[in-house]
Amino acid sequence: MSVLFKKKTIAIPTIYGWILCVILVILLGWIALKITYPFLSHPKKSFGKVLVVEGWIPDQGIKNALKYYQANGYSSLFVTGVPITQWTYSSPFANMAEATAETMRRNFFKDTIYLASIPTNIVINRTYATAISLKLESEKHGIDLSAFDLYSMGAHSRRSHLMFTKAFPSSYIGLIVDTDPSFDPAKWYQTSRGFRTVFGELISYVYSRIFFWPDEQTTVQTIITGKYIDRTTQERLDKDRFFADSTNSPLNPDELPYFEGLSYFDTDPIWKFRCEIEIDTTEAPFEMPTTTARLPLYRKYGLLKFNINDSTYTLSAYQNMDFLAKDPTYKSLFIPFKDLTNTHETYGGGRYIDIEIPDNDSVILDFNLAYNPYCAYDDKWSCPLPPFENYLKLRVEAGEMMYKTP
Repeated sequence: MSVLFKKKTIAIPTIYGWILCVILVILLGWIALKITYPFLSHPKKSFGKVLVVEGWIPDQGIKNALKYYQANGYSSLFVTGVPITQWTYSSPFANMAEATAETMRRNFFKDTIYLASIPTNIVINRTYATAISLKLESEKHGIDLSAFDLYSMGAHSRRSHLMFTKAFPSSYIGLIVDTDPSFDPAKWYQTSRGFRTVFGELISYVYSRIFFWPDEQTTVQTIITGKYIDRTTQERLDKDRFFADSTNSPLNPDELPYFEGLSYFDTDPIWKFRCEIEIDTTEAPFEMPTTTARLPLYRKYGLLKFNINDSTYTLSAYQNMDFLAKDPTYKSLFIPFKDLTNTHETYGGGRYIDIEIPDNDSVILDFNLAYNPYCAYDDKWSCPLPPFENYLKLRVEAGEMMYKTP
């Protein structure tokens, strides 16, 4: 055994040594308790004339931020925000940025408020994502953010500043820190809320400082895609509310009490195309057949071309001549179509898409917005039938699905 091991004398603390160790541990712990909150909430020098307010702070913090904005002569105000994931079906606001901006307006703030929110598909690294959203919004509005101040609150402040620094590595970013009213900052460790908040923020800050290396381009694309999906989802919720309203609903009145929403394919950006449009209005107007004897007058306005799975498809867009005669500024185009999902997942009579007459030679064709004619819900309606030239030999797994009666 002497070949593998050898004896060695080591020193261990005496009873007095152990007492000293315990005292040192207690002292270091006490010092840590005293310095952690000030470390996480330490303000930084103010820069620039743009104030960015984190939209999650409570009402008093919002009021304080407005006073700070007005007292320090800022020229622009941004509010960041994450999605509101509670009360989704009842809240008038989709995210905290919108809710905070409305609170500011109700406190008689008159300047323009720019919103930098993130969509619901972002569930991690949300503070960094709001910073990237801020960058996108500032570029859209032409506002220089080479220097700006971030208004945050409590123990979250230092990590927020770190995330914004990662998003704006070349900018000078000041940090204004408001006091968190939910616990006593000097005795944060004496309450459950204070301990959870401060200790959790300390761990998050250390992780973000050491391990978080963001990919800006991926975050940008995630924001763009997520906002598109959220807009589509909101339109679908609005349509459900419209259908559930007995004063407007196209549903059969006998079915209305059982209505629980329309069915859709999941929103997928692959079904959104920027198409060439070949405008040609030389063909004579024609009477488009419907499910009844009604024959509305349309003319072919142009041909849309799009590619999917290495194949090119075309759809004709039509202009309603009756509407145009009543309103010469009428700019809507009507695209009725059929595809291979009809009678299976979707309504057998085809579906519709509406677009606006473009100012150039391209348009957005979004099958996620494809909707059923009212005839899918009740036979009393008169609905145009898609012309044969708009029969697509592919499965369009996007947009509204077949209505299932109770």
